[in-house]
Amino acid sequence: MDNNLKNRVMRIKNLFLKCVICLVGVNVFISCEKDINLLDDSGISDPELLEISDLTYTGAFRVSSDTFGESSSNYASGAMAYNADNNSIYIVGHQQVNAIAEFPIPELLQETNLMALNVVSPLQGFKTILDAVDNPTGVNRINGMIYKNGQLIVNAEVWYDASGTNSNTTLVVRNAASLNTSAIDGYYALNGAAHAAGYLSPIPAEWRERFNSEYLTGWSSVNSIISRYSYGPTLFTFNIADLMNGMSKSGPVQTVPFMNFSFNDQNFITPPSGDPGQDLWNYLSKGIYGFIVPGTRTFAVFGSTGGIASGVGYKITQDNGNLCGGYCAYQASDYSNYYWFFDVEEILSAEKVYSPRPYAYGKFSVPFDDEGSHKIIGGTFDETSGMLYLALQSAGQVGQYDRPPLIVGYKMP
Repeated sequence: MDNNLKNRVMRIKNLFLKCVICLVGVNVFISCEKDINLLDDSGISDPELLEISDLTYTGAFRVSSDTFGESSSNYASGAMAYNADNNSIYIVGHQQVNAIAEFPIPELLQETNLMALNVVSPLQGFKTILDAVDNPTGVNRINGMIYKNGQLIVNAEVWYDASGTNSNTTLVVRNAASLNTSAIDGYYALNGAAHAAGYLSPIPAEWRERFNSEYLTGWSSVNSIISRYSYGPTLFTFNIADLMNGMSKSGPVQTVPFMNFSFNDQNFITPPSGDPGQDLWNYLSKGIYGFIVPGTRTFAVFGSTGGIASGVGYKITQDNGNLCGGYCAYQASDYSNYYWFFDVEEILSAEKVYSPRPYAYGKFSVPFDDEGSHKIIGGTFDETSGMLYLALQSAGQVGQYDRPPLIVGYKMP
């Protein structure tokens, strides 16, 4: 069954309850009628809801794989943040070092040959920050970043937090224009911990009053020990001033959950049995970057998944002879980049934080991703130009040993 059709079936179940309520008032009836129109079999009929076909690929560029400062972009962790002041991106390099560098954004080219793409060296070399302050819980993986008024807010976590008890989530680079000399402030603790300490993005002006916030944060089951995560992408709001002004150093940073799926309660979908067909979310699904698309009602999440065709197994031997250390697809090639689109109105009106479901989801074919083998590992959005930048794991390889990410750009409608 087509994914959009599946989603319409799921939404019919939710809308049935809404339509019963329609009988009690005209205002509710109008809302119900509007939602029903979304079920039109011709596709997504509401112009305020984004379709994956609305994205326009504008080109790609390469970042140098050479060592600059304390690391390189090879085997990058990939979290990114857009800097409107420099038209640049901050990106996290080698995943074992977790250092940050700033690269300029050159002209994006729609070339099919990697060597024909523009390649850039950093404006600022890689600098480690996770141990620049007292780090008692061993935070060692950067998940998300956002640039604001010259400061860089960084969400991070413990990659293998077996106890699931780490609460240190956030650092602030006070002078992002000078990574080598800037004061580093933290650790702060976001309420929600690993459920909230991932992607960071601005809330469009038209939605700020409804959310009572200008910024959102969220995450999903991305790294090891997935039981500590949300089983599906989350949406929390927070007051960015609490971090920028250092107001929450003595206590947790308050967040408001609007979408969150407890892994233990399995509220997003029945956990995979190992059989194929778990195409909404499974143990291999990773929501890497989420943001509300301006001018739409869409909360868009981009990432990757696997095992849809062949199924998911734990510490199995794949069809190519590879012995997996954890969950993996039975077929080594059964991975793809993916998207999940949620209706913001449904998120805002949901009675429970685990009630929303995506109105559309599915495979996202990205240039240079080699049919999903180069996963989306980072993302950032430029509000002014409407450009979405995504980092593809090791897709910038041009030599025998280099493994830098490739940055692809999409224009939002």
